[in-house]
Amino acid sequence: MGRGIRTVLLTTEGTYPFHRGGVSTWCDVLVRQMPDVRYLVFAVAMNPYVTLSYELPGSVRGLITVPLWGTQDPSEHRGDLPFSEIFLRKQRTTADVVERVFYPLFVRLVDVLVSPTEDPRAFGELLHELYRYFLIYDYEASFKAPGPWGYFKERVVGATLRGQWDEPSVFDLVQALGWIYRFLVILNTPIPAVDLVHSSAAAFCGLVGIVAKLQHGVPYLLTEHGVYLREQYLSVGRSNMAPFAKGFLLSLIRRVVSANLYFADEIAPVCAFNGRWERELGAAPHKIRVVYNGVSPQVFNPESERRLAEPGGRLLVVSVARMDPNKDVETLLRAAALVHERLPEVAFRVQGAISVPDYHQRMLALRRELGLDSVVEFREHSAQVVDIYREADIVVQSSVSEAFPYAVIEAMMMAKPVVATEVGGTAEALADNGLLVPARDPERLAEAIGTLARQPALRTQLGEAARERALSMFTIQRTIREFDATYRRLMGRGQAAGALRRGQKLALARAFALAGIGEVDAALVQMESVLAQDPGGIMAPVLLAQMAAWEGARGRQRRQIFHLVRARLLEDLRVAN
Repeated sequence: MGRGIRTVLLTTEGTYPFHRGGVSTWCDVLVRQMPDVRYLVFAVAMNPYVTLSYELPGSVRGLITVPLWGTQDPSEHRGDLPFSEIFLRKQRTTADVVERVFYPLFVRLVDVLVSPTEDPRAFGELLHELYRYFLIYDYEASFKAPGPWGYFKERVVGATLRGQWDEPSVFDLVQALGWIYRFLVILNTPIPAVDLVHSSAAAFCGLVGIVAKLQHGVPYLLTEHGVYLREQYLSVGRSNMAPFAKGFLLSLIRRVVSANLYFADEIAPVCAFNGRWERELGAAPHKIRVVYNGVSPQVFNPESERRLAEPGGRLLVVSVARMDPNKDVETLLRAAALVHERLPEVAFRVQGAISVPDYHQRMLALRRELGLDSVVEFREHSAQVVDIYREADIVVQSSVSEAFPYAVIEAMMMAKPVVATEVGGTAEALADNGLLVPARDPERLAEAIGTLARQPALRTQLGEAARERALSMFTIQRTIREFDATYRRLMGRGQAAGALRRGQKLALARAFALAGIGEVDAALVQMESVLAQDPGGIMAPVLLAQMAAWEGARGRQRRQIFHLVRARLLEDLRVAN
């Protein structure tokens, strides 16, 4: 496709632009750095009272915020609807309309949710039908009619009698129906026609990509930062919800995840660890292509002098992590206590936003209990993150769940020695250029910190090696280049059918069919035959970009770069002419 302005709908959930963290950092980099792209941000938020944590750049042409909770009427967030239209929607949503039109859709929805087997295609198509219904009729009046509750109660109780879930109380049933009502409010929000939808999670925000694909024919790109389903299992498992509630909620989430993986045209996880989970959850292997997170080597520059962080120049161990159970600050505190017994000159700092206030209070209490008030300092998030790393002698990550953590690659780019738990894609980032330890093991974590604290030469050696690895693999420039190619490839696919001759279309169909069953080399042969029929045609750059993606998936980077260069040259020639 040409190099004109492209419009991308970026969907988020509980992150950008209202909360800090790794996903939000990635989103902010994307909207600021992508060439020739203007963004609309579709942000799923917990409530309507969230405030911006990021200043939106000029490339963001609009922000659609959908609060899941905290509204009396689910149309309150609809700035596009005057009160008169909301009133008319309620008027036209009569009991007859609900019974004839909405109730059959609701019945199918409940049947999908209580079925012991998953059908992501049927689920996605049903969500699209519900979206089309809510373009005309009122969301609240439809869900709160008496019929849906009766059917939901009957079918769910029947499923529990078959042993699918634990027996629910009346409160549990009301809560479960409330989750459906709240989470699907996303379908009560118009989805604009854009060139591409890019979701930051295989979550409820990804439903936008499914609906846009079915409603507008828009390609859907999915990037998973964490493994959403795994993180929900951890979160729900820690909660004090009733057994039925946990089972039902996780079943709903699993179906949402499966539908995202099924309908996404391409899946770009931030590490291979995520890709393995996605394959296990049913994603087609040929759709998965890792795009690592990247940071700026100019910003994260280790050349400037380190400022002494502690009086007397005590050695400082820093953890850049928000206060959240997944970051497992508890294990870090227990490791700090062990290090302090052996090396009292070592100080610790934990710096990050307080995302879970109750957990923060527990950690303050544990710090007092361990006698570490003068050893471990807690600081909230700072925008001057480079200064945080400059002051550090050792950087530690103690998480129980990660994807491809920014804190690790930022520390690597700053040439800092890293001690990290071997979770998610952390080992992919560090390789053998840092020390990896098991999660939830204070003794092993303390031992690794002590090893680096005692050996300044080893700290220097690991830090320099980590910087070299980050420069070769984890730069912003590389990340943006890969997403730019992905955007062009996906947007161009929709144009390909109309621009190709009959013989080319047949060869193209064979190419994608072969790729779909893993026969990538045979698919590349077919794609070459498509190109040979019109080597300078309008679709040649798109076809070359697809070939580059397949070569990259096979690890053949030189061939990948060759095809990308050919694509860019052809595109530049066409623009010049």
